[in-house]
Amino acid sequence: MRYQFIQANQSLMPAYFQGRWTVKTIADQQVMYSTNLGAEMWFQVTDASYVRITMLELAKALPSWVAIQIDGLPYQRQTVTAAPIQLTFDGRPHIVRLVLSGNTDADQVWTQNVGFAVQALKTDGELRPVQLGQHSLTFIGDSITAGCWVAGRQPAEDYRGEANYAAIASDLLDARNVRIAYSAVGLNKSGTGGVPPLPDSLTAIDFETPWEPMPTDLVLINVGSNDRIESADSFTILLRNFLNQVQTLYPNSRLAVMIPFNQCFDRVVRLVVAEFMQIDLIETADWQPSTTDYTHPDLAGSQVAGTQLAQALRNKYPEIFE
Repeated sequence: MRYQFIQANQSLMPAYFQGRWTVKTIADQQVMYSTNLGAEMWFQVTDASYVRITMLELAKALPSWVAIQIDGLPYQRQTVTAAPIQLTFDGRPHIVRLVLSGNTDADQVWTQNVGFAVQALKTDGELRPVQLGQHSLTFIGDSITAGCWVAGRQPAEDYRGEANYAAIASDLLDARNVRIAYSAVGLNKSGTGGVPPLPDSLTAIDFETPWEPMPTDLVLINVGSNDRIESADSFTILLRNFLNQVQTLYPNSRLAVMIPFNQCFDRVVRLVVAEFMQIDLIETADWQPSTTDYTHPDLAGSQVAGTQLAQALRNKYPEIFE
């Protein structure tokens, strides 16, 4: 993967925050705050023996998890506690990537401050913000896109925001990714944690915190699995209205709609997408990723789906993914 040094995109610490983050005051402390699995923090450390990452312990039901990758090596996962995360270094330059990996559906992330909060970065060396890749993707979806239930059936502990299909595809494409995805959410269905339906989630991080969508090279939409209670006619209207909304929010981005992996509403999705000249369709019927529960791709299935998606995007958008 390629990196570039950039200016910090917030004023609190020398790091680049990728995805849906905001500066927020919690318990009289300014923090970088997110409610989205898959959101990331990037920096380079040099001339250091340690880096200390301090996060607020906000989760109430079960501990939240983050995944930390150094120089592209396998991720190490850590629970978020009141104790800082201590990383040891050898003085040489290293790239550090922190990904929001897992939280529990029981925490009311939309109505309470129980998401992820990075309070401080400290080191005895030097930190510089870095940005991954040459391209950028936005993923809009549900628990499958967030990274829930990838490694098993334990809430939070078995989530993998860093290893689901969206993460795999983004890394293969050398692309940054922004995820707008929550467990159980649909176009007309609220998600867990008090999250409203997706049309009301696109421009906010929680009930009191607006968020402005940022343009990316491509916006990928993977919805429908949680709207199965809807009739085909009802979902047709919901999807048509949603695509119009996404087009308005992302006027300078290419848009593509994925058929859900379980092929839910596949005929409706094809018909609705065909109405939009500027929106592409991505078929997934042949991918058949293995799952943990007949719905959510497991670790192997995530590799399959992520690899297939990356190849489909390279084929469809050679002008973007060289």
